[in-house]
Amino acid sequence: MGRSLLAVLAGALVAMVVIMIVEGLGMWLYPLPAGVDTTDPAAIAAAIPLLPLGAFLFVLASWVLAAAVGALVALRVARGPARWPGLAVGCLVLLGAAYNMMVIPHPTWFVGAAVAGIVAATLAVTARRRLVAGNTP
Repeated sequence: MGRSLLAVLAGALVAMVVIMIVEGLGMWLYPLPAGVDTTDPAAIAAAIPLLPLGAFLFVLASWVLAAAVGALVALRVARGPARWPGLAVGCLVLLGAAYNMMVIPHPTWFVGAAVAGIVAATLAVTARRRLVAGNTP
């Protein structure tokens, strides 16, 4: 059990690093419009509709990739047939994304794509784990 909890922690940490790297690259390529006060939630909310599609795609990619890589790391560290450490990491990424989408308004298409992408990435990694571990569905 202790190893599984450590696995969730390791997976969550890796997921956060993936998000920071990919979103950082996206913000470098697609910065917020000049003059936006990043400490003011209303100013950020007003700037969101002005962002190009590429900015949203980087955020989406960061969350989906974080769910997949974080779940994979959790499963590798856990080393057993249990899939719950990978699922837990995917849930943590989904909770973080949901909070972000509640605080910062996002387009409707993005919300749907983010939820579907995070869930699909997590399930794809954990389903693969089940097949590799020899457990049948």
